[in-house]
Amino acid sequence: MTKWYMLSGKENDVAVSSKVSLARNLRDHVFTNRLSTEEKDQIADEVSAVIFEELPEKFVMTHMNALSRYAAISLAERDLVSPEFVSVQEGRSFLTTPDESLSLMICEEDHVKIQALLPGLELTRSYELADRLDTMLDEALGFSFDAKLGYLTQCPTNIGTAMRGSVVLQLPAMRILGRIRHLSNTVSRLGLVLTGAYGEGDSPIGSLYLLTNQVTLGISEEAALGNLDALAKSIIEQEREARKELMENLQFQDMLWRSYGTLRSARVMSFQEFMEALSVVKVGIAAGEFDLPMSTVNELIFTMQPATLNTEAGEDLSRQERDALRAEKVRAVFADAQQ
Repeated sequence: MTKWYMLSGKENDVAVSSKVSLARNLRDHVFTNRLSTEEKDQIADEVSAVIFEELPEKFVMTHMNALSRYAAISLAERDLVSPEFVSVQEGRSFLTTPDESLSLMICEEDHVKIQALLPGLELTRSYELADRLDTMLDEALGFSFDAKLGYLTQCPTNIGTAMRGSVVLQLPAMRILGRIRHLSNTVSRLGLVLTGAYGEGDSPIGSLYLLTNQVTLGISEEAALGNLDALAKSIIEQEREARKELMENLQFQDMLWRSYGTLRSARVMSFQEFMEALSVVKVGIAAGEFDLPMSTVNELIFTMQPATLNTEAGEDLSRQERDALRAEKVRAVFADAQQ
């Protein structure tokens, strides 16, 4: 089955993925932090019954306590669930479509979190997918909603639309040129947040940054996503201009070809080393130096992660075994990438 992250998306030279999540609570139940394991299982049964009746054969349900540790972590690596959802597996379940573009976490912070994931910059389509599922579940089960406050959530900061939209952006040129801190301050003044997708500070692993909305009260879903989309497009153009600058710099050209050599030749490669080299080579791919589809590059971000490699291998590999397997797979992809 082809997964969503294997497909091509809009602006995917910079935008890796788009996600819209909707937090919801069933009005006939107390919040999750007051539920027993049996009550959590009851909510899972209620939600899944509606899903399987309305959308038969389109979703698969998994109980978290039935998964190995690395299989559960792999779900978080692929952004299907949150790291917090993995940390406590008892009383938690999730449903997902075979392509993993649409999923539901049951009994994380709230009773249900609906998530839609698509490649590239696709916030509107992501919201449409999540909204259709939201409407179907609300009609069948009834969500907690207040006419003045909006959707009621366990965390007060989510009250209102209870929607989070986010875009993962790969910004190696802006990071190398030292422009991330200024960008982050500008984003903050506009009411949004820019953080490292993997790691904190100005230099997250692989130059991956998460741009997300912050305000959920007093603004419509469409307006919030419109603001996010416009800012994402602005950042994408800034990154493209920064990449043009770098491609004229001899020192960066040396870094680019050394990184390409690592991806093409290394026999052992940690995830961090892989991500750093990939972010640099991606600049060269966008400039036409290497012949490789951008969707293939973005796919590797998800498939080369530690627990995901363990899951594919079907065993808990040692670090050295995993790093050797990663290097082997990456070499195969980059073997014929040079123009």
